[in-house]
Amino acid sequence: MCVHGWCNTIHATSGNQENHYVNVRRLLAAALFLFAGTTQANDFWDELADHYGIGSHDHEDVRYWSDDFASRPHEIRTLVRRAEPYLAVIARQLETASMPAELICIPFLESGFDPNAFSSGTAAGLWQFMPHTADRFGIQRSWWYDGRRDIIASTEAAIRYLAYLHDIYDDWLLTLAAYNAGEGRVRRAITRNRKAGRPTDFWSLDLPPQTEAYVPRILGLAEIFARPDAFNVTLPALSTVPQTIAVKLPGQLGLPQAAKLADMPLTEVQRLNPAFNSFATDPDGPHRLLLPADKAGAFALALKALPASERVSWSRHKVQAGDTLGELAEDFDTTVSVIRSINKLSGNQIRIGQVLMIPSGANSAIASLPASQQTAGARIYKVRMGDSLWSIARRHDIHVADLTRWNRMSSRSVIRPGQVLLVTSPSRTERTVYYTVRSGDSLGGIARRYRVRANDIAAMNDLATPDRLRPGQRLKIRVDVADHSGV
Repeated sequence: MCVHGWCNTIHATSGNQENHYVNVRRLLAAALFLFAGTTQANDFWDELADHYGIGSHDHEDVRYWSDDFASRPHEIRTLVRRAEPYLAVIARQLETASMPAELICIPFLESGFDPNAFSSGTAAGLWQFMPHTADRFGIQRSWWYDGRRDIIASTEAAIRYLAYLHDIYDDWLLTLAAYNAGEGRVRRAITRNRKAGRPTDFWSLDLPPQTEAYVPRILGLAEIFARPDAFNVTLPALSTVPQTIAVKLPGQLGLPQAAKLADMPLTEVQRLNPAFNSFATDPDGPHRLLLPADKAGAFALALKALPASERVSWSRHKVQAGDTLGELAEDFDTTVSVIRSINKLSGNQIRIGQVLMIPSGANSAIASLPASQQTAGARIYKVRMGDSLWSIARRHDIHVADLTRWNRMSSRSVIRPGQVLLVTSPSRTERTVYYTVRSGDSLGGIARRYRVRANDIAAMNDLATPDRLRPGQRLKIRVDVADHSGV
């Protein structure tokens, strides 16, 4: 058994309290033993190569890409450092599924190992799943959660997808090609070659240039990882022991509460759990968090002692004259459907005096954090008498458009004294994407597709005449990938 198989998850659930504490003590003892240095730090790369299964492919294109990667050692080290919290976890998942370890190179090429990577084609996550493929292979997506950005769930789905493709082609190079280009395109290329009496291996197929480069790039990077000395590359020293552990939760938990229990900055909890779009886990699951291995045991004990009523920040709102579900959703940074679901409302009708339970969004969640954590990734401002969105933006040297976007409101929204606003975005999911204008496109249509404002696109691209877009024109668009979970 490989050393990194020492532990799978910690359960922070109710049950026999004595046994629970014994299990946690054993876990902490095991963690201290392993982290004391009983394994060589560089064992990860050796063990990864031991589990290669695609085979050697001595091809000029593979050699070209190996040399190309080797010529950029700083870039490789940067990517590996970004991937470091997840590498041992993903390697373990591949090993458990009896999949070739070379497949760990896919997220390096697809997303640069950035779980928040978001493409103009609406692909998201480490493995860059398109929405329809995500749905097809069981990735859960909701207002709360996008499993494409979940390290564990997306890897499980990628393994299912790759196994499905391999069952079709019985060849790993064709499997990788289909992962990049789509199974239909690879199947048609095989059919053309078969009809012409030509070989049907990957190297003989006529595929899009991107795919023809994609497969040898995967193999070239795998060669670097297997034989770094041969390419004069020094890889960062990594342990086979996972740096992170999936902690099972008894139900929904607020991320600020999780940060307090784990004694971590909220931004770090978010970085390890980028799938959660709001400041709480999905009430429907998955009920787990990825946490640093050295924090997980203490977190489990602290969560055990936390009353269920304090696991999520909720607002108790008594309906007043003029209230609508739409306005309440906007005020509390949530959606109408979420309020309806939680309060078991069959429609949008609410009555004066009715009490609604509403999950706290960004504003109240961040306000509940200690000041040291607020400043780590987000700053809040309490509205004063006489304030306007314009005056608040000017005071904090930000744009009104950013202020309204961070707080999920419009420029016409009314603000009230005492209301809490974000004045620095806590979002770890904002990304710049690029869109090439097509014939018939309009700025409004592009804005609707990416769920942003047309004026923001115009301002970002200095469009003096936004109604005159040119086919082929390249637009820069700032999007929040959390807004695209249901796309």
